[in-house]
Amino acid sequence: YIKEHQENVRKAFEEIKENPVIYQRYSGEILDALWGRVLIHDKSKYSEEEFVPYRKNFYPINAEEKEENKLAFEKAWEHHWKNNSHHWQYRKNKTSFDKNNTEEVLDILENILDWIAMGYKFNDRPYQYYENNKNNITLCEDERKYLEDLIYNVIDIDYIQKEDSDDNGTRE
Repeated sequence: YIKEHQENVRKAFEEIKENPVIYQRYSGEILDALWGRVLIHDKSKYSEEEFVPYRKNFYPINAEEKEENKLAFEKAWEHHWKNNSHHWQYRKNKTSFDKNNTEEVLDILENILDWIAMGYKFNDRPYQYYENNKNNITLCEDERKYLEDLIYNVIDIDYIQKEDSDDNGTRE
């Protein structure tokens, strides 16, 4: 599970670095730093606090093991997002966002890579995940706008336009 996800994050990085707007908007330095994050993405899942609860949640021996693991998995998930700044939960209490701060931009970009990678597994795109979950995603207004701009106007614009075009062609 972890290796598959890490490989999907690498694949997502390759996808977005081919995006001409991403290439223009972000310097080689930012893309290089993002690649560095990709190489260590979700390493905390190998930690003592996360590995076994994640295994029991995603690969339980039986339903009883998964059920008995619920609290441990909740704690592991909390440990995970508290130790990985690319998760919006890590940033949920921030009151400002600085688009000129490289680390803050990298958090958003890695967050989107994570959503793209999960989409490979669950057959959706970041804009679809975001639409389904945005009422629960608590970010300061500037960060929300930045994230939404990247998702809707850069990363997934072609998917959204295709979906709109398909919808227009099939509705009566």
